[in-house]
Amino acid sequence: MTDVLKPQVLRLGNFCYRINPGDKLSDNDSLQLNYTEETNFTELDPAGSGADVDSRVKEISPGRFAAYLDIPSALFRFIIGKKGDTKRKLEYETRCTIVIPARGVEGAIVIKGKTARSVTSAITRIEVLADSGRQKTDFTHFVSVPMTHPIVQRHYQKFQEQVLTQFSKCHGVDESIFQNPDKLHLTVATLTLLNDPEVTQATEVILSCADELSQKLGSDPRLRIQNLDYMNDDPTAIDVLYAKVKSADNSNSFQVAVDLLCSRLAEAGISRQDFQRDRVKLHVTLMNTLFRKDTGGGGPGPGGRNSKPRETFDAQSMLKVMGTFDFGEIPFPGFHLSKRYSTSCTGYYETVVDIITSGSSS
Repeated sequence: MTDVLKPQVLRLGNFCYRINPGDKLSDNDSLQLNYTEETNFTELDPAGSGADVDSRVKEISPGRFAAYLDIPSALFRFIIGKKGDTKRKLEYETRCTIVIPARGVEGAIVIKGKTARSVTSAITRIEVLADSGRQKTDFTHFVSVPMTHPIVQRHYQKFQEQVLTQFSKCHGVDESIFQNPDKLHLTVATLTLLNDPEVTQATEVILSCADELSQKLGSDPRLRIQNLDYMNDDPTAIDVLYAKVKSADNSNSFQVAVDLLCSRLAEAGISRQDFQRDRVKLHVTLMNTLFRKDTGGGGPGPGGRNSKPRETFDAQSMLKVMGTFDFGEIPFPGFHLSKRYSTSCTGYYETVVDIITSGSSS
């Protein structure tokens, strides 16, 4: 239940917006907003009530002001609205003209008006629309820790063979719901990066953390992947089964490093994680009904959604027998900025950038 004293908020410059309780977080921790312009956000500091003029507003001639907003073209449709209705309403209510580049063309949105306050108001409303649209757009990249070391893959193959040998008659268990061994990974954060400048920004944030992350991890960081767990409360109806990950020396160094990186991404405004969580769940997905090929699971294809309900599987007996399964101890493989729906020559996701800390190449 949402704490009414601690609502989720969206901050844009000098403005703060409360996200209404009707806007829910989905299971993958990405904010899904059923956006309606008139009702989704409550403005706590409207333009004109003492707020400063946005620094991007410039006087271009006496009595004429303008601002240029760098917003990815993928978000233009949320600002334009159906048949241009949202854009026309914005122009009418802010008394500004708004010029948006053609569909698919990257470029600045130009706002012009007779007062600096009116242009500031248009900026704020456009950024709220763009942020709402971004949250409804599937993530494109994620920060990952690859779990494809030969030790892990060897144990994972044994795990899969044992499950299919002993528990194939359990409801919903079949070979198609196992993760591809070449793509085993831990997810630190999911990102929606819609153009090259945003990818560059994310890369810079990750690289800027390298020294601090190395300090948190120590000189020879190693990870232990062991013990099974699941996402929901009923072991007889599971969608996701995973293995837990921790520092091999039983310290909290890996948890601290992951939380630090996630926090830095959140502070930069580019992470989709639920910032109200205290820490990231350290886990490697082993079985996921989204991968199912025979009934509606279909795998997380472009769009990340399935047209049919997911068929769960029964892991109760499996957990009793294999609950402490050990996938081995490995050197820390580094943090990767990975591209979703991609495959590199190694079989893992394409990597935009990685941070290889001391000890991670052992």
